[in-house]
Amino acid sequence: MNDTLNALDMAESLLYALPTRARIAGIPKAADRHVYKIRVDRSMPFEFIANLTPAFCGLWKSDVRFDYSDYDAALSGIGGNHQADAYIIWLDWRIYSQSMTAQEAVDWLNTRITQLRGATDKPIWVNNWPQLRKDGDLLFGHRVSGRDWFLKLNGCLAELMERSAGCELIDLDRLAQEEAESFYDERNEDMSHFPLSDRATITVARHLGVHLFPAAFAPRLKAIALDMDDTLYSGVLGEDGIDGVVLSEGHCRLQKLLLRLKQSGMLLTVCSRNEERDARALFDGRDDFPLKWNDFAAVYANWQPKSENLSRLAQQLNIDPSAFLFLDDNSAELLKMAAALPDVRLFRASRSGMETMNGLSHYPGLYQFRPDDEASSRTADIQANQARERTRQAASSFEDYLESLKMVVSLYENEPSHAGRLYDLSRKTNQFNLAMRRMTEIEAKEAMDKDRYLTVTVRLSDLLADSGIIGVFVCRLEGEQASLIETLFSCRALGREIETVAFAKVLKKLIAKGVKRLSIDRIEGPRNGPALDWLKRYVPDSGGSYLLRTLHARVNKACRNHPAEIEVIP
Repeated sequence: MNDTLNALDMAESLLYALPTRARIAGIPKAADRHVYKIRVDRSMPFEFIANLTPAFCGLWKSDVRFDYSDYDAALSGIGGNHQADAYIIWLDWRIYSQSMTAQEAVDWLNTRITQLRGATDKPIWVNNWPQLRKDGDLLFGHRVSGRDWFLKLNGCLAELMERSAGCELIDLDRLAQEEAESFYDERNEDMSHFPLSDRATITVARHLGVHLFPAAFAPRLKAIALDMDDTLYSGVLGEDGIDGVVLSEGHCRLQKLLLRLKQSGMLLTVCSRNEERDARALFDGRDDFPLKWNDFAAVYANWQPKSENLSRLAQQLNIDPSAFLFLDDNSAELLKMAAALPDVRLFRASRSGMETMNGLSHYPGLYQFRPDDEASSRTADIQANQARERTRQAASSFEDYLESLKMVVSLYENEPSHAGRLYDLSRKTNQFNLAMRRMTEIEAKEAMDKDRYLTVTVRLSDLLADSGIIGVFVCRLEGEQASLIETLFSCRALGREIETVAFAKVLKKLIAKGVKRLSIDRIEGPRNGPALDWLKRYVPDSGGSYLLRTLHARVNKACRNHPAEIEVIP
């Protein structure tokens, strides 16, 4: 109990508002942390930031260790021994503004990134430069003040990062907007050649520790389970009524943030002590609420224990409880959830909606690097699953149920535009993930090389919804031998044997390419039992390679009468 309360207090003190250096120093290190190694190639100090990051990484039970280059404006030894989990290129861009145009500086950086990329496929982060305010700036246009070079630099850097797989910005320019009055400190500059203020240093450390690092090293959370009373608004629905609860400015901004998270692909759910009919009337009846009833993938508003309701939510959404963040203002409810479902992530909402919004904006596991191509369809597809379940229960047989859905399965072979979706599925998928490989962006992009791989992406639609790209098979080709190195399916698509239908078609494609034997990568992870159980239906042993025609005959027999229409996209 004390550990849970301490963790809630720590998150509150680090995330509600920017903490002080003294507060960060007082955060104890938790045991059993996963440690990641970060290589920093730099032309200015980074240690001031690095010293603050462990406290923020502790929020997701991790830590980082930094390996530094010498101060080298040329980045001549970039990457060191190339044994890191990620790389930071940390530059004082003012050095380069004296001898290069902004485009020349970025072109030079690109040669160094290319050099580093030749030795690693791990994430690479590069800082841009903040628009630092100086006295009298209002008297000078950007061409006169020197800001013009940095404006162009930041634009060119953004373009470079956009077209460079596995590379991201440390966006100091955006962070400076949060601390516009105090991002630069001349005393720090004079003493240590480090231009950022104390508040700016903490801001950057927090951004790394709660946004960039967890987004690179851990799967994004999939769902948020929301309490209602004194969390999404002020007041108690059962006592104050629909018109009596108050939507403060902070709660309005919190709801808008939740709506943006939903639009990014996060599933929003309700887990509240209320009557469902009252909850529905509230979200349907309050025009000032940004969140509406249909924004929730599932709702459990009743008087059962919230841990039981969250278990039901996880079952209904077909995701593991560890992929949930539970948001509640009541510490007792959070403690009960921790006792019943210890893997659920917890965050204590403040009575101030603004503080909750600020905390949620910095909560580890919500940050997103790239747009989610399936985000727009995810909640609708989950809602459609409820209708599918009703159809299944009413059907006279499983076959009749499948037939009634009128499913269309589209198979794409080595489609380059699907590399991002392969990366997302590899990072997020837990239950149907045979190899648990967690591919990098570079690996996902390389998997679309038709000379070395057969990569088949699977799209599913039916009468109720278009589910989008829900599955991927990645096979490495080696003459008459092939290796199935990645097998992934979204939990939304399970229960309709689409994985078996698609697998049969993948095996047929391999046969057509002259492959005779297939090995299958698999590993027993904490939650991928469904994938391993599925494979055992066709491959009872756990190693070696298999005669491809024999395996294809076995899989094809199992799904020969499946009613889905199959489309093979050239």
